[in-house]
Amino acid sequence: MNLAHRLMPGFGLASMAYGTGTAWAQTSSGPAMSPAVPPGSTPNVAGLFVAAALIVLLATMILVGIAYDLSGRREKLAVSLEARISDSLLADPSLSGLPLVPTVSIPLWRGSPVLIAMTGSVPHSQLRHAALELALREAMRSVRTYRLEDRIMIDPAMARRAA
Repeated sequence: MNLAHRLMPGFGLASMAYGTGTAWAQTSSGPAMSPAVPPGSTPNVAGLFVAAALIVLLATMILVGIAYDLSGRREKLAVSLEARISDSLLADPSLSGLPLVPTVSIPLWRGSPVLIAMTGSVPHSQLRHAALELALREAMRSVRTYRLEDRIMIDPAMARRAA
């Protein structure tokens, strides 16, 4: 025993409890082992499942956002085309007083034609043809492919009421 141990009774117990010696760094002299997966254990399947679920959820949210944006763009284009056709109908003196309403619907698929439905009633077939031609001209200016539905009724009673 050294002199310090003899002078301080109980120092041996204190040094064992708290440690007073110098600490050496722990190093290994052999090659480093990979602590990733100990032999005989299985990988964390639950963690992989959660990560895959989060990736699928993120991809779904992105696709929903893109679809919502495209539907908004289609709606704006449809309203714009309806307004152009309505303005053209109002600009034509023979068609301006008639109850004609264009309705435009744009499908989700890009190659599908734009559907333009002309609804209302006119007193003569010549006015019906004039309204359809006007809608066709506006459609040709705005969209590549279109389909025009004729829902215009010829009502001869309108001519008698106007006279």
